[in-house]
Amino acid sequence: MNKLIVILTILLLPSFALASKEGVLPISSFTIESKGIGESGPIKITGQKHQDEITLLIVEAFGKEYKITADNLKKIHKASYNGIQISYEEGYKQLGGKTIYIILQMGFTSGVKKQMQISLTENNTVKVEEIKPTITK
Repeated sequence: MNKLIVILTILLLPSFALASKEGVLPISSFTIESKGIGESGPIKITGQKHQDEITLLIVEAFGKEYKITADNLKKIHKASYNGIQISYEEGYKQLGGKTIYIILQMGFTSGVKKQMQISLTENNTVKVEEIKPTITK
């Protein structure tokens, strides 16, 4: 009888250990504002998402408003993005000049699983690309 109880206990333990799983809380809409650095000036990024697709992305930067086109939005892979990172590069005028980088990411406490980078220059050149998540220590 004792062996039966031990066997049943061992069989049931894994189900209790796997009962709680971390889930992604996807962003539905967002507005991010920065006072800026250097010559970036203030930055405001507004976006909306429907299901796993980014449907609107507007960047206010360099004294202008830039609306990311539908064609460029389609290049952003569908995912349950739950994080956003923004950065700025002053850049060389002949290479597009000032640039804003927006990184959409999906991840958990264990690490980032997916990232898409949207770069926008002051000349309204937009580049969308998937980037591999990096781990730094």
